[in-house]
Amino acid sequence: MNLYVGNLPKTAKDRDLAALFEPFGKVVAAAVVRDRRSGDSRGFAFVEMASRAEGEHAIAGLNDTEWEGSKLQVNEAREREAAGGRPGAGPRSGGRASSSGGPGFLRGGRDPNTRGNHNITGRRGQRGA
Repeated sequence: MNLYVGNLPKTAKDRDLAALFEPFGKVVAAAVVRDRRSGDSRGFAFVEMASRAEGEHAIAGLNDTEWEGSKLQVNEAREREAAGGRPGAGPRSGGRASSSGGPGFLRGGRDPNTRGNHNITGRRGQRGA
């Protein structure tokens, strides 16, 4: 079972987090999420427990408890949503999410059927009015 652990202290390390969860069952993985640029903790982590029963036991035992001066939030991790909060809206979704607001337009507001720096006309290869 995958668990979300929120409100972590900035000093939290993967091994410390795993040690915190071990009394509740086998910890398969524990990872503190870090900022890509600075490497600092972003204040949350994910812990994978070997079974659902162990995960539920860890939630019951650790949610709303204090650890290193921070009151932890522990619950079942949810599936990741695409950007924008709707399925298929993320930048890597393969869909044609548009910043121009019109259906069928790519980012930047250009019609995919025109070439170069033409205005949006919908007519292939002709300049817009």
